[in-house]
Amino acid sequence: MLKADKMNNNYTNNYWFSYKDYLDPTDDFTDFCCECLEGKYEYIVLIENLVSKDKTAKIFVQVYGLEDKDRVITADTLIIFSKLSLVEIKQIFNEPKDIFPSDIGEETDFSQSAFLIGSNGELISSTELFHEEQSVYYCWWD
Repeated sequence: MLKADKMNNNYTNNYWFSYKDYLDPTDDFTDFCCECLEGKYEYIVLIENLVSKDKTAKIFVQVYGLEDKDRVITADTLIIFSKLSLVEIKQIFNEPKDIFPSDIGEETDFSQSAFLIGSNGELISSTELFHEEQSVYYCWWD
């Protein structure tokens, strides 16, 4: 999908993976914010802190590219569905002093199509993931 979108200059879709799948420390085919930190464990700890405070939270990684030479899928943004407030989300992700994000905010514009890549490769529209009791946030590292 990423290759096809790039070849067609079609950048209207966003693709999400479950953070558990994408941030698997044993997976060499994914890279998250490689310029800032080696490995994925520190991000997993942050996410687990959030999930411990909101058991209903859903966290996804938004991928943005495929590096052909290394065959690595790259990303630097988390998409967070949570009952917690933006202030609480910022407290959780800004707590560590070495991997704090570049920006955290509430996602309010859903004009761009976003799809979760399911466990069997199927596309699930992000609209199926929304629940009125949750807000949607982004957490981005530069």
